[in-house]
Amino acid sequence: MKNMDNKNKSIGSNDNINNINNTVKSEFFKNKKWLKSCIEGILFISENPVKLGNIAESLGVNIKIVEDIINELTNEYLNRDGGFIIRKVGGGYRFYSNPALKDVLKDFVKSNISTYLSQAALETLAIACYNQPITRTQVAEIRGVRTDSVFQTLVNKGLLKEAGRLKEPGNPKVYKVSERLLEILGINSLDELPPLKDFEENGTKINNGKW
Repeated sequence: MKNMDNKNKSIGSNDNINNINNTVKSEFFKNKKWLKSCIEGILFISENPVKLGNIAESLGVNIKIVEDIINELTNEYLNRDGGFIIRKVGGGYRFYSNPALKDVLKDFVKSNISTYLSQAALETLAIACYNQPITRTQVAEIRGVRTDSVFQTLVNKGLLKEAGRLKEPGNPKVYKVSERLLEILGINSLDELPPLKDFEENGTKINNGKW
């Protein structure tokens, strides 16, 4: 009787229950269909691109599994030709509307679009994209006007970020564009921007390969 009691106690112990729960949980998360649902949910609620490592850590699975599932989902959405797709931008993944719907969506939202950046800010961003890392003075020389307030606005909006200082008198700060800007532009890196020669052909004046 004593042995039986010990056996029952062992079976019902918290440690064994936890082990059973962990095993069930492990098998649960190995289910590919469930993982796909989890990844879709994560991408859906994320305002910013999500990196593979963050998803893998969250789900407790290998990063290669996450990458394979995202590639599979990407192809599924493209083949389905639905209203949204998955794109890799800013070093991570997120949902975007289907480019094929751009005209329809533009007509739908155009009455609600507000201008968030001035012409000076847009010019500064363009210069930074093609010349980073760059200082405020260098941008001012290209534009022909001071840019201090414009730089501060772009930094506050998270579109430009500090990237160190130059080793020269005054040690001026240098800036680079942020991952947030890449996300807004819908690109994964600045290498995806059109070459400057395309702008020259359209009549934009460029000196020595720079704006």
